Amino acid sequence: MTTTASSNETAAATSPSVARSSLTMFGGSVASRVLGVVRNGLLTAIVGAGLAGDAFSIANTLPNVLYVLAAGGILNAVLIPALARAMKLDDGGQEFTDRVITVALVGMAVITAVVMAGAGLFVTLLAGEQSPDFKRLAIAFSLICLPQIFFYGLFALLGQILNARGRFGAFAWAPFVANVVAVLGLLTFLVVHPKPGPRPGSPPGAPLEPTQWTPGMIWLFAGSATLSVVVQALWLVPALRRTGFRYRPRWGLRGVGLGGVSRLALWAFTGLAVSQLGFFISQGTLNRATAEAKEIGLGEVARGPAASGIAFTLFMLPHAFITVSVITALFPRFSRAAADGDREQLGRDFRTGLVMPLVATVPVMVGVMVLSRPVVALLNPGIDQRSVDVAAATLVIMILGIVPFGVDLLCYRMFFALEDGRPTVLMQVLLTGTSAVAALLTLRFSPVAAIGIMAMGQTVGNVISSGTGLMLLRRRLGTLGLTVVVDTVARIGVAAAVAGLVAWGATMVVEPFTVGSVESGASVLRRMFASAVEIGLVGLVLVVVYLLVAHALKVREVRQLTAMVRSRVAG
Repeated sequence: MTTTASSNETAAATSPSVARSSLTMFGGSVASRVLGVVRNGLLTAIVGAGLAGDAFSIANTLPNVLYVLAAGGILNAVLIPALARAMKLDDGGQEFTDRVITVALVGMAVITAVVMAGAGLFVTLLAGEQSPDFKRLAIAFSLICLPQIFFYGLFALLGQILNARGRFGAFAWAPFVANVVAVLGLLTFLVVHPKPGPRPGSPPGAPLEPTQWTPGMIWLFAGSATLSVVVQALWLVPALRRTGFRYRPRWGLRGVGLGGVSRLALWAFTGLAVSQLGFFISQGTLNRATAEAKEIGLGEVARGPAASGIAFTLFMLPHAFITVSVITALFPRFSRAAADGDREQLGRDFRTGLVMPLVATVPVMVGVMVLSRPVVALLNPGIDQRSVDVAAATLVIMILGIVPFGVDLLCYRMFFALEDGRPTVLMQVLLTGTSAVAALLTLRFSPVAAIGIMAMGQTVGNVISSGTGLMLLRRRLGTLGLTVVVDTVARIGVAAAVAGLVAWGATMVVEPFTVGSVESGASVLRRMFASAVEIGLVGLVLVVVYLLVAHALKVREVRQLTAMVRSRVAG
């Protein structure tokens, strides 16, 4: 009886539009990230890891940081609920949206102008004791790259308006279009400005020195990066016009509900600031442990921020591809139900957001645990074997927390839909506090163990934070109806566990013929090929077994997802 209720409810709640929107965002994310790898490869080919690369990194840091903290976080979390409520007004929220756009455009323009005026000071603070030639190149790059701040903000603003109107395609694929422009710009650079021969005394293939960069090279290289961000933002304008929206500048803030938006934005920004504090605690702890390990003769075996960063990047990939895609597609529905005061619909949408990602996230979690070493080795071919082992072990610890990490995001979006940002700050404080406790624990153990302790702190923190979020959400909405999905979640877990055991057995058979047969001095390409073969073979076994067991256990959500994927591919 429970199983039937759960399946029927999820089927009703998971409308084709939600599944289609999730797949659209997933496809855009995958395509963008694949092309992003090509873009990064071209960047490395041009600037390498030398001083010019460092100068460009400084120039590109501030636009990306401001986008993540302000546009990427606050606008994503705050604007959709406000738009959902405004769309219930007689004018469909037109006046509210016009005023928000006007205020945001002016604010972003002012911020961009102020930051550009202070580019020299910004570069001086980050460049430290670098040469004047280095600083001049970094400032030149900065003046061309800093206008990205305005267009990153415009992209986030227009994207959230589209999402609030249930249009996800243009927003999902805009980063892919941006990467196309960036790649074309970098290819043009390689054709127009072929790499000159090495300077006297430099080894073959050495990166360009700051003094070798001409104004034309600087404009083409940095300009193509900025142009890609401009195109990314403007790509959304035709899609927005197709919805019937027309922007008219309107001034003044009183009487349109922006006060509530400001308060919610303040809570969102506070939570983001606390999360950045946790990042600095983790980085500082790992740096201290690495330095201590070198002092006591353990520097060869200890690993710090670099290995942790590799593990965290891989941990985030399934979360970004699966959970974020589903919850982003559901967020406008959360906001509309909250605006209508429809708690029953809000509960159904919440349970959909809980179950749908687990269908794919749980087997991916198991697969990463089984294949952590070849995954790390394939995607990071330049690191040594000890770093591969440490990063793989760290990844296993982190991936154990991917489910509560996704529940965290779901609870965050629910609270923002309800226009209550206070619980999210408490959740983030608990998560950051757990990281601080883990940092203190590292003082009691060998510095070699610090990376594992901090990873475990992250996982435990995710469990505590998500549990607190569910408790606070239940207090706000009443019963969440979680008992009706327990049976479905249990079946997903059983199917993934069986598939994981079979996949682990497959690694015992496959590994001696793949990674195990590669000599320690083999080429990078050969090691990558061996890792790819193991991942492909074992991953195929895991997917097939998982789908078979899930179908045998009548996990209806898996059948719905596979049917949607098949129809999408056929289309």
